[in-house]
Amino acid sequence: MADAKSGSALGAENAETLKNYLEALEREGRPLPTRGGEVNRSAIALACEFNRQVLYTNPAAVKLLAAAIEKLPTAATGEDEDPKPEAKSDRRDRRILSLEQQLAASRAECAGLREKLRRLEQIEDIMVATGRRVS
Repeated sequence: MADAKSGSALGAENAETLKNYLEALEREGRPLPTRGGEVNRSAIALACEFNRQVLYTNPAAVKLLAAAIEKLPTAATGEDEDPKPEAKSDRRDRRILSLEQQLAASRAECAGLREKLRRLEQIEDIMVATGRRVS
């Protein structure tokens, strides 16, 4: 277990890895990865090859990321955000339309069945009153 690192050494190594990653993004002019309009911490952690929780619990990493969010642009936020809500809204609209069509079909079937019941009750009343079969 000679290769085991202490928590503080591992934290410093993670902060250094994050610093190098953010500097590389800045040099190459690439934006921070985003998802749903927010910085995608999972993608950053994956690129740096450490656990995503490092970006929440390591104070040095938190400061580095906060500074990078202020300094670096985010990835095509308008393109990422617009299709998702529209797709979700479109899916909901289709579901609502489908349910409205099912409701209209059920109401029509119910009205038809009520009319048929009304006719059968009239026939039954006639049969009971006259004692004869109605054709």
